[in-house]
Amino acid sequence: MKKNSIKNIVGGSVFLLIFCCSSWPLVAAAAVDPFASFLQSHIKHYTAADAEYADRPYIKKLKGVLSADMRILAYGVAQNPAKSTQNPNNDPVGLPTYVGNVEVRPDFRFNTEYLDMGIKPRMLLGYRYWKEGKREGEDDWNDEWYINEWLVRIKAFDRVFASYGRENLQWGPSFLYSPSNPFFFDNGRSNPYMEVAGMDFARLVVVPHMLWTASFIANTDQGRNTLISTDPFKETYAVKLDYTGNQNYASLILSQRDDKNTVGYFGGWTVTDALLLYSEGSMRRGSDALYPDLRRASLMKSFLETLFPSDSPLGPIVDRYTALRQFVMGKTHDDSDYYPVVLVGGSYTFETLGTLSLEYMYNSPGYSENEADIYYTLRGNAAYAYVDMGAFPSLLGQYTLYQTGYTGLRFLRKNYAMLQYFRGNIFNKLDTTLRWTKY
Repeated sequence: MKKNSIKNIVGGSVFLLIFCCSSWPLVAAAAVDPFASFLQSHIKHYTAADAEYADRPYIKKLKGVLSADMRILAYGVAQNPAKSTQNPNNDPVGLPTYVGNVEVRPDFRFNTEYLDMGIKPRMLLGYRYWKEGKREGEDDWNDEWYINEWLVRIKAFDRVFASYGRENLQWGPSFLYSPSNPFFFDNGRSNPYMEVAGMDFARLVVVPHMLWTASFIANTDQGRNTLISTDPFKETYAVKLDYTGNQNYASLILSQRDDKNTVGYFGGWTVTDALLLYSEGSMRRGSDALYPDLRRASLMKSFLETLFPSDSPLGPIVDRYTALRQFVMGKTHDDSDYYPVVLVGGSYTFETLGTLSLEYMYNSPGYSENEADIYYTLRGNAAYAYVDMGAFPSLLGQYTLYQTGYTGLRFLRKNYAMLQYFRGNIFNKLDTTLRWTKY
């Protein structure tokens, strides 16, 4: 009796399972078909509605004036700080050994016939680790949220544009740096993936002819470009005249900062499709940079040498201290002389092998051989005082290293040459820049 009941139950279960499996497509079809038939019957209506929606004038206008894009960039740096007298034991500067950053860079733009606006907010998540210096063994996570650039520009009249905002205002063809630009030390070409911090500008641009453009520029604030310098930020004003021809271009820039005028220029000539020749430069009267100077022996030096002769145990320390006090950094070239900076260069683009560039720069405000010798001697004495000579000499050495590190010169010496090879979009994934610089 029990066996027959079990057989009946099993048989019924199998029959029910077969029935359900065989009838499931019908059930599924019955569930889907009404919706599918509904879409089929209304597809034309929805298509017509979408077309009517897209054809509405204000929708077209809205699509034309708003645009946005976003890039996410991840990169890392592994560096070994040089054993330099400017940064003894990596203590004054404290360069991290490893750096890892993730940056989110959205750009938003609003463009109409008479009004343009843009904003570039940024998010940075960074990690740093130190293997040497005062922070040896430490690591640090940091995040930063900021607006690197923003701009409001209006078309005041026909061919007249006025704008104000925070910009990375760059020009010029050179790779080494742009001597004609009175606003930025860094032209962003040493590492094109790194953004140059923006500064605040007011600009008036007039286009009197298709070949000519005149710009009136006022640098009103340092913005995020807080350069470490011995001088505070001062407003800079410039007038820029641009000419753009078929195979050549040229610009002339006149700028003023702190009642001192600078004349700058740049220009280029497209010799062939592959060969480009160019030049860039500037000239100003006087120099605000710091220069090493040998001053007269002080009474303190004579007194210390009397108390501690060179053969005494403290003699070497006294010699180092008096040598440090013997040289100073000062604005000794603020005179009526003119200091030109001239850069000439060229680039040749191979058909499939990248671009080769060669540049030479004469930097008149740079140090002469004698000034360079005094500078490196002073820097060495300051490094020794900072590390090995106690509290007061250490403070004196630290201040001197601050001056030698931020002299106000973009380049320290007078003559520089640069050879660069650039190959972009390798396998659609890799850009390569090899640069050799000699002074």
